[in-house]
Amino acid sequence: MEELERNKTLSVPKESSSLFRNVNFLYLWAATLFSSFALSFFTFSQTWYIVKKLDLEASLGLVLVASSVPRLVFMIVGGAVADKFPKKNIMFFSNIARILLVTALLTWLILDNVTLHTFIFFALFFGLADAFFWSADGSILPELVEKYRLTQANSITQMTNQSSLILGPMLAGVIIKISNYETVFALTIFFLIIAAVLVQKIRMNAVKDPFQSDRNMLTSIKEGILYVKKSAFLTTLLICSAFLNMFLIGPMQIGFPIFVKNVLHGDSLMFSYLEGSVGGGMAVGAILVGILNIRRNRGWFCIVMLFLSGISFFLITQSNEVWHALLAGSVFGATLAMASIPLMAVIQSTVQEDMMGRVMSLLMLSSMGLIPLSYAATSLLLTVGLPIITILKSGAIAVMLFVIFVALRVPTVRKFD
Repeated sequence: MEELERNKTLSVPKESSSLFRNVNFLYLWAATLFSSFALSFFTFSQTWYIVKKLDLEASLGLVLVASSVPRLVFMIVGGAVADKFPKKNIMFFSNIARILLVTALLTWLILDNVTLHTFIFFALFFGLADAFFWSADGSILPELVEKYRLTQANSITQMTNQSSLILGPMLAGVIIKISNYETVFALTIFFLIIAAVLVQKIRMNAVKDPFQSDRNMLTSIKEGILYVKKSAFLTTLLICSAFLNMFLIGPMQIGFPIFVKNVLHGDSLMFSYLEGSVGGGMAVGAILVGILNIRRNRGWFCIVMLFLSGISFFLITQSNEVWHALLAGSVFGATLAMASIPLMAVIQSTVQEDMMGRVMSLLMLSSMGLIPLSYAATSLLLTVGLPIITILKSGAIAVMLFVIFVALRVPTVRKFD
């Protein structure tokens, strides 16, 4: 009995304690740091290898689609699993799966037998691991942190994630320039091992709803969908998220390396600087949100920030100088983070705890639902000869028009406070 009480004390911090005295949050924070660095290393290196080494820039979308499809198919399943089993265990085994995948890919690379099909093959399994990891990762914070600290906790973890997008690509770019891709993949494996160990150290309440455990997976998934449908705010948020990702993610993920190569005439370092500027802006935006701790007029605040992110994304396409692109990228990242973090905190503080995994997985599913189409459309437009600048501009204009439509015609978001 004493041991049980001691575990509860460790897993649920007292209301008066500082967030930085919450050992479980610190373990999660450190694990986030290492896993974010690992994934930024891997994503940057894979992208630049395909664009520069294989010279298959128009085919980059195929790899991104390959990783997105299993995420979409299994995301809602991952959310249901996260509500039934300890989230830290799901995150741990997902990281182990990633370690094995990157190790196998590194072996392939050493044997000098990597092709586009190799990346597509591994992307499928990476997407599967991501589906379970992200569902658990997105819903674990409310079990570790008090509700009134969720905005602060989200801003800290998001700042850490985005900081890795500053240093990760830059370090990976330097390592590729002075060493090789094998070194970057080896470091990715090392960081993932540390992240897995740290996640496993988190202590959580072992108490689970016995009725929840007895429900089959299909019933659990249906309950999550019905829960979201009953909330006009959650339903609207899911639709908005899907649209915005359709016009932002594909052009950005595929377009940035091509933009650096063909417009700015840069190398891996310049590509890392552009990626880093967006990540740096998101880190700054996360810090500002944490300091401001916005609790009033959050609907209007998010709408304004999203509109500014569309403008700054458009300004990136007008850049002929590196400093101009980096400045616009920083503003884009900052405004995007300042729009998303308050919404995430609201969801985590209002959704039932036993529904959190499924709601977060549905939110991620909606945000990624049109991403494969975005990747495919971007690749198709490049294949038929449309300039990358035109694609990027079109995405930015579509986002600005959509935000204006939401501000004028969707009161659920506009009036949210």
